[in-house]
Amino acid sequence: MDKKINIYKDVEALSEGFTSLLKEELSKREIVNVSLSGGSTPKALFNYWVANCKESIDWNRIAFFWGDERCVRPTDEMSNFGMTKSLLFDKIPTIDKKKIHRIHGENESKEEVQWYTSIMDKYLPKENGLPVFDIMMLGMGDDGHTVSIFPHQIDLWNAEADCVTAQHPETGMERISLTGRLVNNSRNIVFLVTGKNKAEKVKQIIEEREKFADIYPAAKVNPVNGKLFWMLDEGAASLL
Repeated sequence: MDKKINIYKDVEALSEGFTSLLKEELSKREIVNVSLSGGSTPKALFNYWVANCKESIDWNRIAFFWGDERCVRPTDEMSNFGMTKSLLFDKIPTIDKKKIHRIHGENESKEEVQWYTSIMDKYLPKENGLPVFDIMMLGMGDDGHTVSIFPHQIDLWNAEADCVTAQHPETGMERISLTGRLVNNSRNIVFLVTGKNKAEKVKQIIEEREKFADIYPAAKVNPVNGKLFWMLDEGAASLL
């Protein structure tokens, strides 16, 4: 596996590092297809882009997708799309609205899973017979989950589908999630992880991935042909 571990002094430096990767991909291809994640680190990244990159990134050449979404309306504060819209899309007018492909969390989940599968099939190039993202942005929960595949449903990672319905282990809230075969088919997979509370899982997954691959979904991230980047702040990297 082609794995790179980058440690940054703070979330702003991490945002700069991710932006460099995005610009590199933009230099290679006409349209860059990015799968976004929710969470606090992407929030900081979106704020960084609005403050520093309105002009320096060719926004109309980026197509936006999501790795997962909560089954809520886009106006709900839990919505990954809603968060991205308010922090990023509403503030950068050069983003092409036609290239924003959101998961409709408000729709009936089984129908939406099929619809989003068809959207990825329509708009993404194919490699290994599957849709391929140029950049797959991932977060990691304290419990080792990634996208919306949690340890109690780890078998969903290996589902034959590109997209599945999952449940949060405590609240039971439904979520729509991409599966492992799409995550691992991406050209660049980037874990954005910040905070000391994640340090133990980061250490376990980076240093002993195979040992934890049946316990934490994040340990199942293993690109087929692409590169894997860990972009960590000093807290998340403190046990490495």
